[in-house]
Amino acid sequence: MALLRRRHHYPLRLIPAISVVSAAILLLFVFLSFLAPSPVDNDHIHRPRISNDVGDDEAAPKLRVLNSGGVHLRDLWSTKNAGVYYGCSNASIKFAKAAAITQPNRYLAIATSGGLNQQRTGITDAVVAARILNATLVVPKLDQKSFWKDASNFSEIFDVDWFISYLEKDVKVIKELHEDEGRYGIHIQCAFQENAMSNVILIVYYLYSERSINKWSPFVPQAVQLTKFDYRLSNRLGTDLQKLRCRVNYHALKFTQPILEMGAKLVRRMRARSKHYIALHLRFEPDMLAFSGCYYGGGDKERKELAKIRRRWKTLHNHNPERERRQGRCPLTPEEVGLLLRALGYDRETHIYVASGEVYGGEATLAPLKASSPTSTQKDTLAG
Repeated sequence: MALLRRRHHYPLRLIPAISVVSAAILLLFVFLSFLAPSPVDNDHIHRPRISNDVGDDEAAPKLRVLNSGGVHLRDLWSTKNAGVYYGCSNASIKFAKAAAITQPNRYLAIATSGGLNQQRTGITDAVVAARILNATLVVPKLDQKSFWKDASNFSEIFDVDWFISYLEKDVKVIKELHEDEGRYGIHIQCAFQENAMSNVILIVYYLYSERSINKWSPFVPQAVQLTKFDYRLSNRLGTDLQKLRCRVNYHALKFTQPILEMGAKLVRRMRARSKHYIALHLRFEPDMLAFSGCYYGGGDKERKELAKIRRRWKTLHNHNPERERRQGRCPLTPEEVGLLLRALGYDRETHIYVASGEVYGGEATLAPLKASSPTSTQKDTLAG
């Protein structure tokens, strides 16, 4: 009983000690509040606005230029960890050669969609899809009908012979499907939804399965064509398939020689101005803003213009602009990019190569970035 009484009163003995600790923490907080600087004026926080020639009910914010900041407390152009990274995309010894697994009567063709970056992703996943299906891949067709109206084909952008030869051990690739090799027995246009590609691959895999061939042999296609192929396969793939993705993306896809030479020339011109520079892709083109569903303060003119572009994607859902911005899904304006670079430590003397297409709002939108980074340049002025 004595032991139980001692246990019963033990928590009561802790109350004074807890009170003393709490009081000390409170006093420390009060003391620090006197030392802390006063809150900064947050009048500069506003919704980015795209200027328009037509009047609207939203007043234009004053252009602000950061002339200070960008303190170099560290070397911004290198990292101590650079030496510990190494390539690891080589296939394992368990990854069978293409010659051993490719079925002679299976062909997969894809038509990419979107901008060049989305098409690159589609090409990468198409190689993996062909590998999963044990099929021969037909060199992908590039998108020539989207917003950009780029008429280039695969061989005009990428080195097609290198693409085929580099992947010969992983996936058999042919330039085109000849009539004696088969015809497209089924066309599948991919839906805009998560895991769309994974579902399509499962369908095609079933069509190609031995059981399906035995049961539906008169109807099984010799070739399958997937259109609008710009939605990613699942990331939950095996390690060897992920490595194959890397080999396609970083090794098999190589630009043609004229493009490589032009790129090297632009790099030389940038490095003639400064040893280091930043290549900045703003992602502030009209189609990108329309796709994001975000609002940038341009009034009815902006809403109508972007809504017109959005109608090109019939499957896009309506977005809540405020929610999209709160969740960090809105592309940064050129002004916001300038503030971000300054906060990271890059001063106004840092050379910036702005690699973008048509910027929504034109020169008025670019003005804050150019004012905060006078040494910035664009491809049209650099290539001239």
